[in-house]
Amino acid sequence: MLKVNYLLAAMLAVLTTIKVSAQDNGLNPVYKVQIGEITYQKGEASKKLTASKVLGVVADVVEGRVTDIHNEEYIPLAANCVKEGLTHVRRLQTVDDDETAGVKYLVTATLTDIAASRKVKTYDRKDSKGREYTETKTYYGAVVTAALTFKNLQSGEITTSTISGRCSEYSLAKSADEAIRTALGALAENIYEYYNEAYPIRANIIERGREKKDKTKELYIDVGSRFIGEDVHFDVFVIGQVAGRETRKHLGRIRVRETLGDDISLCKVQKGGKDIKAAFDRGDAIVAISTD
Repeated sequence: MLKVNYLLAAMLAVLTTIKVSAQDNGLNPVYKVQIGEITYQKGEASKKLTASKVLGVVADVVEGRVTDIHNEEYIPLAANCVKEGLTHVRRLQTVDDDETAGVKYLVTATLTDIAASRKVKTYDRKDSKGREYTETKTYYGAVVTAALTFKNLQSGEITTSTISGRCSEYSLAKSADEAIRTALGALAENIYEYYNEAYPIRANIIERGREKKDKTKELYIDVGSRFIGEDVHFDVFVIGQVAGRETRKHLGRIRVRETLGDDISLCKVQKGGKDIKAAFDRGDAIVAISTD
């Protein structure tokens, strides 16, 4: 098993989630995705790396055997971060190369930027005795960008989204290498967050919980630990119909306080408690849609 450095380990911890094996309330279909070629392309340079080969060549970078900073040395690690980001999206299930049954999307990616930057600045200082001196500080930053293309294998429709991970030049990175690794971790996390928003979780509000005066303070939804964990946020809507189309009226915002089972969670109302209680009292159909 590969030994990862602390930055990559931290990124993986952020992304840790429970894999989906069912559709809970039937509102959240899970789509199988197969990861195809991951290509690095900067200017005229182009280098292909299939997802199945990533783990076999990532070790040199992870183990620290790379000493000089060249973009291509980070291609395997960047490709692995793209895979990790996709693997942990709640409503996407990545499959092996030879598992084609039921696959909806073929995902390919082009890494368009893997770059570190260095900025040296000098500052005029005074010591405790009032003597002037010059202090020099070196700042490192980095950016990694990937264009992810989803091809719907049933309809042929193609969509492409460009997602970046960055490390600010004024971060605590002590080297270009550390800045790139930080940016790679951010890329994986941003892919995870982007596609969680693109494929949100939809939950029914199944029961009101604690109330105070004219406000709902807590409520229960019919999605649990098979999809989400604590601290996931949802917007709450009243659902209606106009000319056969669904309408939504925004009521407020909730946060998952505790998952109580595979398909039930207790949520705290953060905004709109008064409007949510009024909708409960009227018997309106209320749903919640994840925002992160």
